Amino acid sequence: MREEIARLMSLQAIDRELRELEQALSSVAGRVEELRLEADKQQTELDRLTTEEQQSALMRRQAEKELAEGEARIRNKRMRLSQVRNDKELQALAHEVDTQKETNQRLEADLLGLMEASEPRGARIAELTLLVERLLAELTEAEREIAAQVEDLKISIAKQRLERDLMAGNLERALLQRYEMIFSRRNGLAVAEARGGTCQGCRMRLPPQLYNQIQRHDSIHFCPNCQRILYHEGEGERHG
Repeated sequence: MREEIARLMSLQAIDRELRELEQALSSVAGRVEELRLEADKQQTELDRLTTEEQQSALMRRQAEKELAEGEARIRNKRMRLSQVRNDKELQALAHEVDTQKETNQRLEADLLGLMEASEPRGARIAELTLLVERLLAELTEAEREIAAQVEDLKISIAKQRLERDLMAGNLERALLQRYEMIFSRRNGLAVAEARGGTCQGCRMRLPPQLYNQIQRHDSIHFCPNCQRILYHEGEGERHG
């Protein structure tokens, strides 16, 4: 059983290194993904504001056109006022001029509001344009920098997986499956030392009879509390 435990311990060392490599790969990829998400987020905001500004510019041009046409109408009506001799027609023209003036005042107010809203939006668009450019540059640089790092990690993972497959092939299938289940559930520690009558995985006291059996190395034993596979190293603590 000593050899079986040794194989399990070797397998655990490989699996823990594999887990670290995969976490490192995930972390590296995660940093790039964070940059990409941030760039996308700011680009979306930039696109929204740009569309708003384009729509606002159309509305401003329309308001300016209507205002110019209104001013022209007022000029024309004033010219006609000087030519009209009929009081009724004179009053009607005067009313039309007043109505057009009110319309022009409303257009001027709308135009002013559009222009006032455009100023901070334009500043924000300029700010976001620079930010997006910087984020995209950082993203490109990060992707370039980690390309080799990612490749190295993938190669290391592939080598470790090959070594793991060879090591796992030397273990009984049922024991391997139980080890893998414990490894996944116990945060990468499936094989733990039994020392001083205690499981070093969960720190719980072991029944004395079980502790003695573990020290004899005659079979595979599991912690009654955490289910980890137990082994014993200290020869001086053996009790028969």
